[in-house]
Amino acid sequence: MLSVRLPRLVQSTSRARRLLATHSAQQRKAFHIPVIDFSEFREATTLSAKKNTARSIVSAFKESGFVYLSGHRIPTSMLFSLSFAFSK
Repeated sequence: MLSVRLPRLVQSTSRARRLLATHSAQQRKAFHIPVIDFSEFREATTLSAKKNTARSIVSAFKESGFVYLSGHRIPTSMLFSLSFAFSK
């Protein structure tokens, strides 16, 4: 039988995919996208308040891989334009 040894990077990537697939299958029932109010960052008067919002964003990405930002002040028309541009 022919044995092929994969490079270490490929092996670790494959293992990571298996772990992620297992994790997502186990967490499917509890999946949610965290909502972060970005106005807290914009209106913060101290560095620690800004860091708190930043930590919340990082935590949300670590938890689910996604984040919903509210209070960002990006006009809806721009969001639709971006959505259309990325759909091409």
